[in-house]
Amino acid sequence: MNSIMLIRNERSFMVNALIQNLNENGYQVQELPFEIKQIEMMKMFAQIIVIYGDEDLEENTEEYAKAFAYLKEVCVEEDKKLILIGNKTLRHDLQQYLPHHLFAEFFERPLDMNQFIEKINALTDNTVEEVRKKCVLVVDDDVSYLRVLKEWLKEDYQVGIAKSGMQAITWLARNNVDLILLDYDMPVTNGLKVFEMLRSEQFSRDIPVMFLTGKDDRESILRVMTLKPAGYMLKNISRAQLLSNLEKFFNKQRGGEQKED
Repeated sequence: MNSIMLIRNERSFMVNALIQNLNENGYQVQELPFEIKQIEMMKMFAQIIVIYGDEDLEENTEEYAKAFAYLKEVCVEEDKKLILIGNKTLRHDLQQYLPHHLFAEFFERPLDMNQFIEKINALTDNTVEEVRKKCVLVVDDDVSYLRVLKEWLKEDYQVGIAKSGMQAITWLARNNVDLILLDYDMPVTNGLKVFEMLRSEQFSRDIPVMFLTGKDDRESILRVMTLKPAGYMLKNISRAQLLSNLEKFFNKQRGGEQKED
């Protein structure tokens, strides 16, 4: 069942009607307040996020600034689809926190329920198409590098990102992935320890791992390869070479699967 995250203030007649219509059309609704901790816990379960703007939100937008800033981060880093329900003033006020290009759609109140459901269905169809792509999880403590790789990969692959080993483990416990690109030189918990963590968990022990390393000396490469990963790549690799390497890897993997059949 497809899941929708609905972020709202108070339960109202319209919120109840919204949830009922989504349920009747086959969607599971995660109903949350504007609280970062709750959004963080539930974000991975929903691809579409709906912000319901009532009068309180419209009159006190600044009070929710931190939540909006966090939602921006979630949408940019994890490709969540965002829908706003409210008035034009709220839409304008939110621009300082959530730029217009992040929104898949804006609906004015009173809400046209049929148009809303049609848009949700269209976004869900696009999400289903995305699911057919191979999924790659990139694990690196360098946020700028994560964003670069995500930008390079997003046209051809589903892309998950994690800033630490523990974040990767948490993500993998709830998501299926076809390949992990793992930074070998992370501080605190380095790539070796993260690799061992991945191999100790039943849900991640069989996932292929390619190491990313900034060191190209023979000793460093040998140390990486003793772990017997699916491969390794230097972090100064070009976009074209990265995509070529991943294409070769998945083609080889498909070839192996066909031989087994």
